[in-house]
Formats: sequence, structure tokens, C-alpha cells
Amino acid sequence: MKRKTGILGGLIAVLIILLVVYVSGPNRLDKVVIVEKYYPHFSDGKAIGFKTNEVIDVSKTEEGSNCAMKFDNGKIYEIDCDRYLSYKVDETVYISSDGNQVKTIQRKR
Repeated sequence: MKRKTGILGGLIAVLIILLVVYVSGPNRLDKVVIVEKYYPHFSDGKAIGFKTNEVIDVSKTEEGSNCAMKFDNGKIYEIDCDRYLSYKVDETVYISSDGNQVKTIQRKR
């Protein structure tokens, strides 16, 4: 009986650890709405908002400056201009980020 209880306790502990790793893991996707899109303003490290004309700083790349998106969670992330061009303002998406860069963005989970 003690052996079965020990095995059950061990399995529950492993389950709890796996659950914590899954919830806090780096592959977590956040459901957000795109509030604004920012496009490079010349090659001066600035980007300008499509709807609001707000100007923000972005990092420069070999091709010029990055684009960016602002989401309803209040965060602004830099994105690859060519790769994420088809996403629209007010669209609901799922994102994962690394620092101030979007790692993945998708319409459906």
C-alpha cells in the first residue's frame, strides 16, 4: 500500500511540474488585437503609425528600419515588414514574443 501511495505521489508531482512548465513556457501564445501598425519613416530609425501618425523609434536592419505593431495589451513589438504585411488593424491574432520582437503571429490557434 505504501508503494502505491509513493508512486501515485510521484506521478502527481511530475504532472504538477509539467503543468507549470507548460503554462510559463516560451511557446505560450497570447490572444491580442492589432491596434496600430507602424511603417518605416525614411531610414532614420523611426516608424510612423498608419492610423494615428504617431512616430516611434525602431531598430535599423540591413534593408532599412523595422516595422512595428501595437496590440490591445499596450505593447508595441517590432516585426518583419514583408513577412507580416497581410495582418490588418483590428484583427485578432495569437502572438509569441522575444524581447521587443514578435517571434510568431498567427490568425488561428
